[in-house]
Amino acid sequence: MMTSDHHGGNPRPARRRTARPRALVAAPPRPLWRQGLALIVLAALVLATTLITAAPASAVDPGGHEEELPQAASPTPSLPATGTTTLADGTPVAVIVSGGDGGILHIVSLSTGEVLATEDFAPKNTDVQPWGFATLSNRHVLLASGGGQLFEIDVDAPAGTRVTNLSDSSRPGYDQVKPLGTFYWDVVVDEQDRAYIASHSDGGQQGRVLRYDTRANNGQGQWSDLLGAPVQSGETGVRSLAYENGTLYAGTGTAKPSIYRIALGGESPQATRLSVPESVTQGSGGIDRLAVRGGYLYVGTAKGAGTGNTFPCKGTCVLDPSTGAPKQVNGQPLEVNTWSSRIITRPGQAEKVYYYVQSGGKPTIQEYDPRTNASTTVIADERLGDRLSPSGWATANHLVSAGMHAERVGIYQADSGSVTAVADGAIKASPRIFFALGSVPGNGIYASWYMTTPSLMRISPAAQASQTTYTITSAPTAQVEGFGATASWMVTGNYNTGTLVPYRLGSGEPQAGTGVSIGSGQARPHTIVPIDDGRFAVASEPASRGSAGGAIAVFDAERGTVDTYPLDKMPYAPGVEAGSLSGLRPTSLIHRNGKLYVGTTGGSGSHPALFEFDLASRTVTRVERHFQGHLAITALALGADGKIYGSTGMSVFEANPSTLAIVRSAEVRRGFKGDKHSQLIERNGVLYGIMAGRLYAISTSDLSQATIIAADTTSPETGRTVVHGLALGEDGSLYFSRGSTLYRYVLPAG
Repeated sequence: MMTSDHHGGNPRPARRRTARPRALVAAPPRPLWRQGLALIVLAALVLATTLITAAPASAVDPGGHEEELPQAASPTPSLPATGTTTLADGTPVAVIVSGGDGGILHIVSLSTGEVLATEDFAPKNTDVQPWGFATLSNRHVLLASGGGQLFEIDVDAPAGTRVTNLSDSSRPGYDQVKPLGTFYWDVVVDEQDRAYIASHSDGGQQGRVLRYDTRANNGQGQWSDLLGAPVQSGETGVRSLAYENGTLYAGTGTAKPSIYRIALGGESPQATRLSVPESVTQGSGGIDRLAVRGGYLYVGTAKGAGTGNTFPCKGTCVLDPSTGAPKQVNGQPLEVNTWSSRIITRPGQAEKVYYYVQSGGKPTIQEYDPRTNASTTVIADERLGDRLSPSGWATANHLVSAGMHAERVGIYQADSGSVTAVADGAIKASPRIFFALGSVPGNGIYASWYMTTPSLMRISPAAQASQTTYTITSAPTAQVEGFGATASWMVTGNYNTGTLVPYRLGSGEPQAGTGVSIGSGQARPHTIVPIDDGRFAVASEPASRGSAGGAIAVFDAERGTVDTYPLDKMPYAPGVEAGSLSGLRPTSLIHRNGKLYVGTTGGSGSHPALFEFDLASRTVTRVERHFQGHLAITALALGADGKIYGSTGMSVFEANPSTLAIVRSAEVRRGFKGDKHSQLIERNGVLYGIMAGRLYAISTSDLSQATIIAADTTSPETGRTVVHGLALGEDGSLYFSRGSTLYRYVLPAG
């Protein structure tokens, strides 16, 4: 269990750990499949250049030590969804879980707004992101969570026993479905208390619908893969689910978003793709929300969320659940002018559904009747939250609404027409996993969190680790994926809008300017490097790693303008093969003497590219392919010696800036074959980089000399926690995180 210290209470004292260099020496023979992950087969040699490879066998000791920093305060609570049920005495309650690094359960009376109980139910380093809730016939509540977990919540159980993690090897079938889901987006249940879970998967798997039969095996349950195959080839995630009368509907995204209808009555359910109009899915970003009621299928898309009336059908489309064709009244397609793409149903209502809007400047709940294509106001009140969950109506009389970042939690009681607000601060924030770190001249280190927040955190280093202080500042709501900074500007790259936000630096807190969209389908601006004091180069990717179409951009923070160059449509200089970067995504980026050097993913069966982009002509002037069998050039660094250094996660290398040839390379023992961007910093002849969740120190004079100076951690309870994020502070220390805890590696002066 967590302690109160994890919620912004008493900071834990810093712990000094003296790093003992770990030589990367030969290990005992590994199974063939593991050996395959470590093989380096380097190709595409450049004419007379000789590629030198070596396996690290020596240790480099940077002479520093690791320190744990005080526990950081949390941003506002993360409440993507809420659940509802009733207590044994009939009291309707909301089940509110504050997500993050661990989870905090709140049971809230919908009659009074009082928080009846709170409970820390997940250990630290367990990713709890509460995206889907469903209520069983025994009044227990299921929670589908980030991290690929399904929890069962019994609101009547004694304190400390209310939550059971069903994602456990003791549950029949779980070990077989565990590799199929790294993130659970949604959950619905049928009349027999069988749960269906929308699952996203990384690492080569594809999106599935998982099933958990709560009544099977004398209550021990039974896990299975509903279809025994991905719902849609090429899609890594099933994003949303809806259920009615023996039929399940599944929405996918983001490469080719689609909706599937699954009849559950037979022995082997089959998924049938609905013929949804292209206007509904094209550029939608995914089928974000589904609801079905009375022969009408309501479809909300990621693009529709938060727009009010711009995409398409004024926010939510109304389709025929059998065919996918638009439903019509008097020859006109049905549409619902939602703000958040969330249509919810109400007990006892056969056709009418409910949604949230801002009307006349007030939060408003609307009732929509598809038979007349008309909406009427149910209640307008400042105390209402803007996010409705599928089970928001606990009864026909009680509705709970919440803000995703807990701006407000409002409860509507239909019989009295009243709204009750949960008291400010009553919903506690769980610690959050740190996502990115960035060093800002004269302003310390800035940090962002995993999952969206309306905040950033400033770290003010001190000579003594225990005296390090933090300040949480307001920022546009986003998950910040990257930082770039000069003496005058800080720029953040925001997911999932794909925007760049400039902050003017001065004597006080950085002042945020207007965000500018990169466009071209970009969602993840993860690498931002200065070109000069006011301009920045940006590497970005689309929302789904299964999609092609990354881009580089040049952002002018002073003018608020961005020039975007999608890799699928790059301009090429004469003599450079046109189209040679199509299908690739940029994963690393540096600037040197008016040119950008960019590392990419590999294409279909091809090697990652290292290419040069000339800022004066705005053309690609050189492209070279390297590292057969590697997925990406995950990090690049410009050395003080003017050389280009890089990593693939499996190897480190030096490249010639004039030719892009690989001068030398070395395998990284215990490396990682992945395509996510990472960090690499050169200081005093040593490269510091995160590979496979560990922080390495590598000699630039001999790349075969490598030492793990900050290791990942593993425990039976929480599994593996990796080193993440890396920034070099002005104090000469390296800053990074493990989960929701920050650390620094103090390097010798000089």
